[in-house]
Amino acid sequence: MKKLILMLFVSLLLIGCAPAASADYTEEQFDKAVAAVKAEYGEDYIPSAEINLQILEEVYKINKDWIKKSFAEGPMMSLNTDMFVAVMATDGNVDKVEQALLDYKEYLINESFQYPMNMAKVKSTQVVKKGNLVFLLVLGKYDERPEPTEEQALKFAQDEIQRGIDAINEALK
Repeated sequence: MKKLILMLFVSLLLIGCAPAASADYTEEQFDKAVAAVKAEYGEDYIPSAEINLQILEEVYKINKDWIKKSFAEGPMMSLNTDMFVAVMATDGNVDKVEQALLDYKEYLINESFQYPMNMAKVKSTQVVKKGNLVFLLVLGKYDERPEPTEEQALKFAQDEIQRGIDAINEALK
């Protein structure tokens, strides 16, 4: 019995001494993830208008105090819907940033005016949280098939956005 207690104690001690896996990413890793997304899409990366802190606060409802670092670009023309938002949240605010971007996603899907050609991409919008980083992705090529069904167009758009998610995951390994 003493041996069992000793083994349990030693196990707990060793577990307590093991370094904790950090969920916080560095600014360098943040930059690497942003660059990876842009590189993944190459010429198909369409966002070109900067989304500044004021717009992130007023439109996306992300309080500037929640942001340690950000990168955000959206469409230059209203005909396009592509956007990419990446936020490194300040301590304790990652869930608030995530919720603000999830709310914006719901707005895009349910309330914003969208051209029919953009609907599959808008419905495929993804918000991804990785540690202290949160991303909003509305990216990818347009389905150029002559007349895809709604299901085919949605699947195509989902696959296109997944490319960006995969690039983020790979960059943050």
